[in-house]
Amino acid sequence: MRAKFFRTKYFTGSHIQIKYLLLLFVSMAVPLVLVGFCMYYLIFTLMAEQVGIPEYIAYNIFPVVNKINAMLLIGVPPIALLLLFWGVILSHRFAGPLERLEKELNEIYEDKRHRHRITLRKHDDVKPVADCINKLLDKIEGQCK
Repeated sequence: MRAKFFRTKYFTGSHIQIKYLLLLFVSMAVPLVLVGFCMYYLIFTLMAEQVGIPEYIAYNIFPVVNKINAMLLIGVPPIALLLLFWGVILSHRFAGPLERLEKELNEIYEDKRHRHRITLRKHDDVKPVADCINKLLDKIEGQCK
């Protein structure tokens, strides 16, 4: 049985989710580029220092460089896709409830439906905020009677 407020759309396109996805992408890309640069710098520095040494050393180094390139070409794209998928899920857990909270607050404001209460899932991170807003609405409704 599905929950009452089960979200099926993980990428909502809201500005909050896009902001956190960009933050995740930058926090993933920067270390990847730095580690890749350091690794290549080390390898090519070692190769440049070994230029004056006989061919058998270069013969041993080039297969290692080719294996590293192959591992990077095969390994990095699936890992990046997996991290991106995980980022969409994590950003949705934060952006989804905020988007719903904003939508329901706009409904209360525009439709003047003060009897309407905000309902979020039990484990949403912003549920305490929604509960406080509901208490505030209860208090306002009690004063208006």
